[in-house]
Amino acid sequence: MLAKPVPVAMAQGSSCWGCFQSLVDIHLKLADVLPLLDIKYWQAVVDYKLKDLEGYPDKSIAVGFYEGMARTEEDIHLLKVMRQKCQTLIAFGSCSCFGGIPGMANFSDIEQCYDVKFRHNKTVNGGSVPSVNVPAITDVVKPNTDYAAFDVYLPGCPPTSKLILTAVTALLEGKPLELPPYTVCHYCKREKKETPISEILRPYVGKADVQRCLLEQGYICMGPSTWGLCEGQCVNKGATCRGCFGPSPPIMKDHGAATISMLGTYAPIDPDKLIAQVKDPLGTFYRFDYPTSHLGRIRIKHEEAERRRK
Repeated sequence: MLAKPVPVAMAQGSSCWGCFQSLVDIHLKLADVLPLLDIKYWQAVVDYKLKDLEGYPDKSIAVGFYEGMARTEEDIHLLKVMRQKCQTLIAFGSCSCFGGIPGMANFSDIEQCYDVKFRHNKTVNGGSVPSVNVPAITDVVKPNTDYAAFDVYLPGCPPTSKLILTAVTALLEGKPLELPPYTVCHYCKREKKETPISEILRPYVGKADVQRCLLEQGYICMGPSTWGLCEGQCVNKGATCRGCFGPSPPIMKDHGAATISMLGTYAPIDPDKLIAQVKDPLGTFYRFDYPTSHLGRIRIKHEEAERRRK
């Protein structure tokens, strides 16, 4: 047991709060963790204000967790303050690590996003974009690393409670955190025969063999290119991997490109048929990490160029 609790801060950018919910899902094991924490800031749980975080001396907080991506100017400021105040800053969850599902908003320009969210949304009175007492929104979702450097990455949508407990305990006790680099396939218990794929199937089509590799049966599974920190929970329960833990380090930098390349060699299907069979390729291959991908970077540069021209 530590001599005294470690000062920590937990900040939330634009996110669903699911990652912090996963922390709460540790349940009774929180009894072992909470005595180690001296919570200095956690606006989602305790009534702290941003000025409280800003008032702490630089690097006075041992460990900081930043959940979510930085979509508003307020998010960006909060992230930079966290970097300034924390000795160790953790990218907590796939939104923070890679941009997450909200990063898919980069498929559309900001005005189209406003149309869907406000102007043409029947649940919004008046159909107008709010402008009073709301932070300015950025034109595109950039990776958080464009604004601040992180010391530790804990991906997942959300990270598993087991992963969080392991990481938090190690960090708070000052022990090295070594995360295994294996992909989801390493943990998958299904039989792999390395047989070519003859057809791409939607998840609800047919009845998959419970013993065989889902990808070999024609179901798109991101397991070969996804970081296996989940220990293969989905694939071992009968669902394909959607890639929520992002690319497995250190060899895979572009999650979607790695999967597409794998399909190109694993599925000797006529290209036109393959394109027709893969519905929503961007959402399939880049669902959780579009902003950090090579393709996503091109999109960000394009949007920034368009903004400058206006």
